[in-house]
Amino acid sequence: MPPIYVDTSVATVWLFGEEREPARYPATEELFRLIEAGDIQGLISMYTLQEVYAFCEGNFPPDEVRATAKLALRALLLTELDIAPLLRRTERLLHQRRFPLSDASDQPHAIVAYLNNCQAIITYDEHFGEISQVIRVYTPEEFLAVR
Repeated sequence: MPPIYVDTSVATVWLFGEEREPARYPATEELFRLIEAGDIQGLISMYTLQEVYAFCEGNFPPDEVRATAKLALRALLLTELDIAPLLRRTERLLHQRRFPLSDASDQPHAIVAYLNNCQAIITYDEHFGEISQVIRVYTPEEFLAVR
């Protein structure tokens, strides 16, 4: 079965959501449990790693950012998630029209998911709904319900 692309919005809930987003945390925890068990394949990209760091910058005191980000990235890298590289310029140019997203920062994630034959993007970011005709888009709760 093809992998699912785990968007940063889901990764940050898994990393920090037990206290910050208790309503969303159980579904992300179950999603990551299934990935760890090998029941589903998950994929993130190098973009995810940078965005996790940016999340820490926006949500933690300046003197805690680096240590918190380091622990978060370590936790993410120790999962069974596969990691896709940054897009080459030609890949981005070739596929950007296929994924017209109102939030341009989401476009690389969509292209990476597409180029890696992901069956779906799992996200809490509503912008991805704009491309649901090209690639399936689910929240973790929706994905677990249809799985």
